[in-house]
Amino acid sequence: MIAKYTIIAIKNKWQIEYRNIHQGSTEMVDAYAARFRKVIIKAEMSNLLPVQMQVMDFVARLRLELAIIINGSNLADLDKVEETVKNVKSASLINKNVIAAATNSVVAEVKELKAQILKLKAEIKEAKYVP
Repeated sequence: MIAKYTIIAIKNKWQIEYRNIHQGSTEMVDAYAARFRKVIIKAEMSNLLPVQMQVMDFVARLRLELAIIINGSNLADLDKVEETVKNVKSASLINKNVIAAATNSVVAEVKELKAQILKLKAEIKEAKYVP
């Protein structure tokens, strides 16, 4: 009798874990997907939830910036959703690096122009005070 209730209590704990699972703010998609799949198996939700519901839950619990992009994809397979999320994440990292590189060169150019302006101001000031 106690074993029966223990098993029910553990299953309830895993089902609560499934309902509360979210991708962490710095967690990689692979790690989140592995945790998500593990919780589904532990909670025995894979047979209870249709695949489409699992996909919807997976996407809904991604970090917001990824969930917004993936949500319109209408993917029905968890593997394809995971692959798409990884591609989106990679593309956004590439875009961030490209923007950072472009920004760094612009910032350097602005600093150089500021230095030239200060030099010119000093020269003008000197020219005004020449007797």
